[in-house]
Amino acid sequence: MRKNLIIYLIFLSACSTSKQMTSSICDDYYKSVNVRKIKGPLHCRSITLSNGVIVRTEEQQAGQIKHVDAITCPDSYKLYGDIGTNGVIVYETKQVHEFITPSQAKINDPSTHKNKKKIFFLNGFLITNDSLKISPKAIKRIQALKPEKFKETENNDSVILINIWTLTKKEINKSLKSCRRSYE
Repeated sequence: MRKNLIIYLIFLSACSTSKQMTSSICDDYYKSVNVRKIKGPLHCRSITLSNGVIVRTEEQQAGQIKHVDAITCPDSYKLYGDIGTNGVIVYETKQVHEFITPSQAKINDPSTHKNKKKIFFLNGFLITNDSLKISPKAIKRIQALKPEKFKETENNDSVILINIWTLTKKEINKSLKSCRRSYE
């Protein structure tokens, strides 16, 4: 019990040295850049990286964490592109995570998308790097969307949009309520 308490206190102190992440931290920057996203409900949550792999916070083991840092806009956007628009929480850990790249994500009924160009999104934001690592445990659902959901492919039937969600619908709705940013 005492060991768990010490680990928890170390985790809290590591978090407290990081910059505070808020839902509106990137609002001004968001308005000034051309963020490429799908049309529809989005969110204002930052992504979480552990040793370069996108994970959910609950995948982290407190005893394995070496360092926690928060990267805010514009730095997170410059480093991670559109998926970094809301900021990035970066963990350095002793933990090793399994991962897949966006092109390895399992799509329902892949035969209907066989001859189409795939464009990948993470939580509604364009993924510009197919070598992006995502923990399979972090993936909550995968959607295949029609081209009209993305401004740059509206009239192109040879394209399919693949949106990988690491957020649950409940988390998205909660984020939308706390988000000051207006989307379209």
